[in-house]
Amino acid sequence: MELPDVDAGSRVYLKHTDHFSGAAEGWSDAEIISQEQRQAVAEANGVVSIAAVALQGCATTREAAERNATKLRARFVIRDIILDKRILSTSDTVLNGPAMRDRAHPVYRSVFQDGNAGDITDVQSREEPEEAAAMRDRLAVVPDFTNKAQVKADLDDALTKSFAARDALDVGEAAERKAVDAELQARLAVRAALEKAYGILRGAFPGQRKLVESFFYRTAKRAKSTKRAGAPVQTP
Repeated sequence: MELPDVDAGSRVYLKHTDHFSGAAEGWSDAEIISQEQRQAVAEANGVVSIAAVALQGCATTREAAERNATKLRARFVIRDIILDKRILSTSDTVLNGPAMRDRAHPVYRSVFQDGNAGDITDVQSREEPEEAAAMRDRLAVVPDFTNKAQVKADLDDALTKSFAARDALDVGEAAERKAVDAELQARLAVRAALEKAYGILRGAFPGQRKLVESFFYRTAKRAKSTKRAGAPVQTP
């Protein structure tokens, strides 16, 4: 019996179970086996079929989870771009307002903690919302100036959406990991089902190894070369 490789994907595992199902259908009405043997074939097929259906379901769930996570990552990237623009806009507004184009001005230094907007936009995307929120809170306590209320409102909106997008991504990636783990367990269950089916069939068909092996998918093997070492290669 040849089992699928442990590291093989679900498609390979399902090829093995599909082959088994087809063989079971072929032997189910074969006139050369007994009724008891037909029952054994049906039992073995039931074991494999249950595992195959479970694996197919897990593979479908994993694919959907991966696609959803991909979309959520893209959405979070967009929110990161927008948040960057809001941070830079805040910097420009402070510079053009109370800081009087001087990054060393006390107001600018207070808002950006002796740094600049790039110190926030250059951090990891997942960390940026917290950094931007802290900057927004520092902005809120400096004396009012022209357009301060607007840039703060823009930051508030961008931050709300960035946090929401990151939370959704966290949920989506957790679901993706869970689906991947479930699919792996389902593949292992298929291997166990094939091994159990093999035992059932060996018991029902003692001494008929070729018949039993017909239930199990075999990958194509490269034919061994019959040429002798050093023999000349003949061309047509």
